[in-house]
Amino acid sequence: MNIIEHIRKESIQSVFAMGKFSNSWPAWRPLIIDQLNISNPSTIFDLGDNLSSIFKSTASGRDQSDVSGGGYSWEGLVCWYLNLCLIGTRTVVIKSLKSLVPNPISDAITVTYDNFNSNTESDLIALTFPNVPEFTCDISDLNNYITDIPIYKRSGNVNYNKIIDYLTDTYFNSINICVIQCKTNWKDNAQIPMLWDMIYSGQSFARGISVGINGYSISPQRFTYAFVTVPSNSGDPFTPTTTCVQRVRNLSGGNYWGFPTSPNVAKSIKEIITTNFLAGIDGGSVRNSIRDNIPNINTVYNYFDITL
Repeated sequence: MNIIEHIRKESIQSVFAMGKFSNSWPAWRPLIIDQLNISNPSTIFDLGDNLSSIFKSTASGRDQSDVSGGGYSWEGLVCWYLNLCLIGTRTVVIKSLKSLVPNPISDAITVTYDNFNSNTESDLIALTFPNVPEFTCDISDLNNYITDIPIYKRSGNVNYNKIIDYLTDTYFNSINICVIQCKTNWKDNAQIPMLWDMIYSGQSFARGISVGINGYSISPQRFTYAFVTVPSNSGDPFTPTTTCVQRVRNLSGGNYWGFPTSPNVAKSIKEIITTNFLAGIDGGSVRNSIRDNIPNINTVYNYFDITL
């Protein structure tokens, strides 16, 4: 297992550690498995067209605890799905946890307003690492490339934080970053990704606003901001002229939902992979990548908790 797949495993395990997600998983799991066929990688990729329907199968009320819990569950389901499609690639999607996000990445997306530091609502962060041996070799071989940092702690666990901070610092200018904001509600939240994307896309600011700290800053060529919604809103349908649709129509990373693509409204979440992550897929075909790696879903990748 290389360091990227180690991160993927840690990320998925952090998803299952969320109470709301783990409580919903027994209901979602059979619905997901019914749609998958190990001999047809398209069924795995196309699961994105049905992700909202799967999520809504356990939808409850709209009091504050349900809203926040549903948001965490949706974030977890998106993380689970994207990583399933990306196994064996150089792109990994991680929850925005201090224990997972490399410090140079966290520093690069920090926005400073005078003396106040603030990070975007980065529910998930997708990192695409360069095709160099440090990221693709087995973890046990990392000492061939890293000599100043022990690969394993005394406990036998991977010395993850020091290793990933070192590697992201060394190859920072070759790493693609995609911030993914996940919301169950579209109409009430569309202005948030719109404004954050404006900040990250801006080249200069007034009144003491800056992006990046400790010498790390994002590169517009290697940074995108995406929005992924269920959506849970009821009532008027979403159309190309709906205000919330207009607000996210030009996001650098795109606007997505867990249904099939609706032109000029939202793309299926599966399209975020071809829009933002192809640089991490050797050969450039997500379907071929899934076909090559999915036979290991019951062994190497059994932490996804599906049996095919």
